[in-house]
Order: sequence, then structure tokens, then C-alpha cells
Amino acid sequence: MPKKSKTSPVVWLRRAVQTAFLLLFLYLFLETAFHDGNVVGKGVTLFFDFDPLVLLVTWLGTLKVPASLWLALVTVAVTLLLGRWFCGWVCPFGVLHNAFSRLRKQSVRVKLDRDAYSPHQRWKYYLLVALLVGVLVGVNVSGWLDPFSFFYRALATAVYPSANYGLQELFTWFYDKNPGVGPARVTVISEPIYNFLRGRLINPDLQPQYQWGLLIGAIFVAIVGLNFWRPRFWCRYICPLGALLGLVGKNPALRLKQNPELCNDCRLCVADCPGAANPQMTDGWKPSECFYCWNCRSACPHGALSFGFQIPRKDPDEKTSE
Repeated sequence: MPKKSKTSPVVWLRRAVQTAFLLLFLYLFLETAFHDGNVVGKGVTLFFDFDPLVLLVTWLGTLKVPASLWLALVTVAVTLLLGRWFCGWVCPFGVLHNAFSRLRKQSVRVKLDRDAYSPHQRWKYYLLVALLVGVLVGVNVSGWLDPFSFFYRALATAVYPSANYGLQELFTWFYDKNPGVGPARVTVISEPIYNFLRGRLINPDLQPQYQWGLLIGAIFVAIVGLNFWRPRFWCRYICPLGALLGLVGKNPALRLKQNPELCNDCRLCVADCPGAANPQMTDGWKPSECFYCWNCRSACPHGALSFGFQIPRKDPDEKTSE
């Protein structure tokens, strides 16, 4: 089997953009953690304002939409043009799944057997329909299934309180025991670090008492752990926002093109596709499952794959070879 080509500049750009959005999400989260009552203002709701699922659920449930949520139409417009680019480049929860998926150490053969497209990926569309029907009858569980809501809830009730408690205990132990060698004491270093982190990362006033924190933490760990079984498991099979964006971006203007004269069916693109979007098929590529991560283009050793703009066809699965 031929070797994959070197990682393309577009993939490195995507990774940089993903990292920036994840860090922004974490920064906004910490802003809320250190300001009771969310006094920092609308900035912490930035990701939710761009979430079309929040917009749709709010409208179905109340028949009213706050002005800030109309920003979600920007995401819809970009999705119509670029497909599920939001999932592959912006979503901070998707970034986390992508990072853990990359930790999988499996052979290409195993990846080809287990990571190709599965009809079970339709589950997220069924979950989306069930969620919207639930909203119509007065049962709103979007806070458990929307990726921003779930990620934020897990950070607030399980991940951050645990990390905050662990760091405080560590620095307290350093202070009480003051280990070292001779006159060199660890507190000379640990105390300045603690004073710097206090109020920035460590919140000594935080008193986590949410009884469901342990359950949410366990669910969070399980969902992240599923990436070792299937890459981006949540995004493929569960995420209702991904399903909504998949429907909106089913026939985008930015499309994958395959040159059959250059392709030798090595399927390295399949092994590197986190969305299982069938990038190897000249007539079966699935834009609704594609994250536009450019992994397939980067993995192809023969340059048989490329992305380009074209007028969307009525049939999104129509042949796109060049």
C-alpha cells in the first residue's frame, strides 16, 4: 500500500483554527467561573448565539427568538456554501473529539474495516427529529444533546470542579509539607505559581455541590472514550447539531472532486476520514457527513482528490469526477 502524502498546509491551518476556537471557548467558560451571575455579559454566550439548533429549539418552544440568536443564520448561510465546515473547523466539542480520535493507534487495515461509512450514522438524524418533536410537546432535552450545552455542562459540573479541587490540594500539600533538598524548598516556586493561577485558573471559593456532577462526568468520559472505538463517535452517530448542519449542507457549493485517472483505490483517504463520508467514491461522496477537514486530500499519495466550488446539483451524490 502506498504511503500517504505529507500533511497539507490546509490541514495545519484547520488545526490552528480549531485550537483557537477551543481556547476561546475555555476562556469564556473561565470568565463565567470567576464571575457570579455571568456579569461579564454576552461574550460567554457567543458559541450558543451561533448555534442553529439553539435558534430552532428556542423558536419551536417559545415562538420567540432573542436578537442575539439570529447570529445562527450566519452559520446556516456558511453551511449552505461550505457544507459542515462548522463541525470540522469551529465546534470546540468537535475539536476535543478530533484530538482524542488522533490518539488511536491502529493499522490502516483496521481503520478501513471499522471506520468506513455505516448506516448507523443516520441515528443522529433520528435523534434530531425526536428532540424537535419533544420540544413541540413540551419536553426539551436539547441541553443534554446540543454539543455546546453538553460540553459546557460537563466542564461546569465535573471537569473544572475536579481540576480546581485537585490543583488546590496539590498546592496546599506543597505549602504544608514544603518538600525540598537542603535550603532549596519547593514553595519558593510553587507559591508564586499558585498566586498567579489564583483568580485566573484556580477558584478557591468554588464549592461544587451539584449532585449530578459525578454522573455527568462519567457520561462525558464515556463519550470522549468512544473516540478510541470510532473516530468522532459523537459527531458521527449522536450530535443533533451535526445532523441539522448535515441537512442544511447536504448539497453545498464547495465539493469534493475525484480524478479517477489518478486514483488507484488505495483507500488511504477512507482511513483518514473522521466523518466516514466516502471520499473514495466518485459517485457516493456524502457531503452531509463530511467535516471538510481536508484529511482525505492530504492523505492521497496521488493527488486524486481536491475541493472546488461548483453550482450545486439537484442530486448531491451525482458524480463529481473531473
